[in-house]
Formats: sequence, C-alpha cells, structure tokens
Amino acid sequence: MRVAEEPSHLRKVAMTRLHVRVRFATAALAVALLPVAVAAASEEVRLVLLDHAGLQKLVESKRGQVVVMDAWSTYCEPCMREFPGLVGLHKKYGDRLACISVCANYSGIGKPEEEVDEPLKFLKEKGAAFDNVLSTEKDETLYKKLGIASVPCIFVFDRDGKLLKKFENEAKYAEIEAF
Repeated sequence: MRVAEEPSHLRKVAMTRLHVRVRFATAALAVALLPVAVAAASEEVRLVLLDHAGLQKLVESKRGQVVVMDAWSTYCEPCMREFPGLVGLHKKYGDRLACISVCANYSGIGKPEEEVDEPLKFLKEKGAAFDNVLSTEKDETLYKKLGIASVPCIFVFDRDGKLLKKFENEAKYAEIEAF
C-alpha cells in the first residue's frame, strides 16, 4: 500500500513545485514588463521654453543618438502637415533616434510664455511625446541663428552632434528616413 501512495504523493509534491515555479515565473515576467508599462503611461507631451543656446545644449545632450529636429510654427500650414512625420519617426525608432521639435511661434510681441497654449494643444493632439521646445527668441532671430529663411525646416544630426543635412521647405519624412 505504501508503494502505491508514494507515486501519488510525489506527483503532488512535483505539481506543487511546478505551480510555485509557474507563479514565480509569472511574477518575474510581470516585474520585467512593469517598467515598459510605466514608461508608456508616463510619456506625456511637454513644451519647454528655451533660447537658441539652450536648444544647442539639448541637441548636445543627445550625443550617441541620431537627432532629428523639426523647426515649425502653428502659423505655418506646411509645418502642420509634415509634423505627424516626426511623431511617426519617434514611434518607429523610439530610443534609437532622438526627436526634437522647435516651435517658432514667438514673434517678439508680449512674452514667450503667452505663446504656449496653441503649440501645446497641437503637440498633445499629435501625441508628440518627445522633446518639444518653444523658442524664447523672436522667430526671425531664431531663423537667423539656425541659418534658415523660414519654417518648416528639418535638421538631421549624427551621433556626434554634427549637422548632416538640413531639409528646408516642406520635406517628406520618407526622404529623411531614407537619408
């Protein structure tokens, strides 16, 4: 009788051990996935105010990554049409590519802080959960410092922060991705 009970008892012990391993593995998987879920939930759209020097520091802080920087304005229809391409690049390449948007809405009248609402609303609508900057310098001053005539303009920097290419006027993000 004892021989007949032993296999049953061993099966229960083995099943209990298996059950514990499965529960432990499930818990470990949940913990491993937790940072991804938290990161996805914490990706909120923000807009910071920076001058040109601050913008340069932001680009420099991305060393080690290719940087795509889009200079745009809510007053520019071509800018509004092409902007979703930047969001698409961010979603497709994630951490392998740093995306920066630079809004040139400030015209020099009033304070730059007064220009936050409209671009921030647009950025939230587009889901632009990457570095978004509102220039604190007058639009024309920013254009001059960036070496452009107007927006839209997309800049691509290599991993060392060196400007590789500047796409002026309305560019297609497919061109930029192919570049």
